[in-house]
Amino acid sequence: MSFEIFKQQFGDLTELVIQEASTGNRCVVVPELGGIVRQLSLRKGITLFSLLKTPPTPDSLVADTKSASELLFPFASRIPDGKYKFLGKEYQLAKNETGNLNAIHGLVRKQQFTLGEQIIEADHASIKLSYDLNELEGYPFAVKFSVLYTLHADGRFVLSYEAVNDGAEPAPIMFGWHPYFLLGNEQVDAWKINIPSGEIVDFDNNQIPVGKKPFLVDRPTKLYQKAFDNCFIVDSATNSAVTELISENQDITLRIKQETGEGKFNYLVVYTPPARDCVAIEPLTANVNAFNSGEGLNVLAQGKSIDGAITLSLI
Repeated sequence: MSFEIFKQQFGDLTELVIQEASTGNRCVVVPELGGIVRQLSLRKGITLFSLLKTPPTPDSLVADTKSASELLFPFASRIPDGKYKFLGKEYQLAKNETGNLNAIHGLVRKQQFTLGEQIIEADHASIKLSYDLNELEGYPFAVKFSVLYTLHADGRFVLSYEAVNDGAEPAPIMFGWHPYFLLGNEQVDAWKINIPSGEIVDFDNNQIPVGKKPFLVDRPTKLYQKAFDNCFIVDSATNSAVTELISENQDITLRIKQETGEGKFNYLVVYTPPARDCVAIEPLTANVNAFNSGEGLNVLAQGKSIDGAITLSLI
């Protein structure tokens, strides 16, 4: 196996590419735009599959409001009215969702990340990016956030994150990833999905949790004429859970494995956009509105850290 890491231009954006020469497997990262993965291509057999739907031009990527492939930190999904209470104090975040009703998807979106270590070994290559949060509006904590992207010789792609509390006060922490997945040129209605959950979060009209209820569907279930915009509590009898996106016509399955257990990715959002050309599968470390409910919320004491990993593979 022969890995390389190099830079390329995407309009005015400078990208970093991890590539494995013999397979063509590659991931393309944009440090200056929230550290997102713009492109991920993995091979099965003779076909190299481009797995992420992101805006096709530099300008549309910069202007994107759908959070394509974004890193969601220190919170994911919605906080109603941008207000939360933590350890007896009330905080107000900017209401940045369309319509200005809620705060949504964290504080690192479209921010300039710092490039850290680049590693090339015989069986893998990786890039580390970081962003420091310091006394931001509505989040007056000091947290060092980093993400490590690794491409392995066996075709696995791993996104690992770490958060370290660099301040004097405890800090609330939640992380999620927001990729939209493709399987070839097929539409969503041709696919099946295997969601590792028997429990779904019940939302109000503002997509804020109000309870939970059983999730009783076939595993896998056909996506034909089904629409999802839901959060799930994942089954976590072991230390991981796997969501499968399946194309029987192409004989491929995309496996999205998330670490589970204390402090890990114990929640999952699945969303089918109206165009029905992709599926968002979003591992989360806490429930929607966890800054208020505390459900799954990690609270980091001074000097403490939390981490977790999401692994993608094609079979």
